[in-house]
Amino acid sequence: LSRSHGPAQAVVKQPLRGTPGRTTITAIVQTRGDWSTGLFSVCRDRRICFCGLFCPMCLECDIARHHGECLCWPLLPGSTFALRIGTRERHKIRGTLCEDWLAVHCCWPFSICQVARELKMRASQLYEIYAAPSTKDNLI
Repeated sequence: LSRSHGPAQAVVKQPLRGTPGRTTITAIVQTRGDWSTGLFSVCRDRRICFCGLFCPMCLECDIARHHGECLCWPLLPGSTFALRIGTRERHKIRGTLCEDWLAVHCCWPFSICQVARELKMRASQLYEIYAAPSTKDNLI
């Protein structure tokens, strides 16, 4: 299995017959790279910071929901480690299992906040654009 190491490109789908005026743009963002924020960049998102400080289990439940896991997932041993690795692998973030282990076991609340910020930032980078119908679209 080989992977392309070129820069990420936006994929554009042209309007199809029967869907005039709709152009879908899917952005494929950051297929490789580092975490968007550092492990200790807790103030980059105040909501995540406060949630991670006062109720880290709630934040971890939200991360588990994002990954399609049940809400009791964070109660299982090793779940934070698995969620962090899953996020890193899904978004092709550089790192090692050793780095993940150290982040989770030495800086647990910071690790949860970093994963939550990453998922929030990546979710906000995908979007859809709806264009107004033009006369050209009506002629198809």
